[in-house]
Amino acid sequence: MALICAAGHALAGRRMFYQPIKSAITDATQSGVFTGMWRLITINFAVSAAALLVAGMSDRRGVLAWLVAAQFAGYAFVYLVLSLRLGSALALFQWIPFAATAVLRAAGALAAL
Repeated sequence: MALICAAGHALAGRRMFYQPIKSAITDATQSGVFTGMWRLITINFAVSAAALLVAGMSDRRGVLAWLVAAQFAGYAFVYLVLSLRLGSALALFQWIPFAATAVLRAAGALAAL
């Protein structure tokens, strides 16, 4: 799920969100900040996915799994609140794969105990 979030952000999100928002920003500094934030988020998702893959082969996978579960639970919470403020739980659907990642990571952490 973390890999799907990373790929979805980098590929589908680019066309659905990044390009339309980027083209609407007229200030060069704001455009640069937006681009930087977008890339930092993509990197964060990719590193989280890689960390989970490495943790799966490690003796200390439980701690890392809980940290990534908390990270993705936070993402899910933020996007669900934003989505509900926009009038529908599905207005910003990203909370669903974020929540799924958090639940699966928590289950993995519990299994590692």
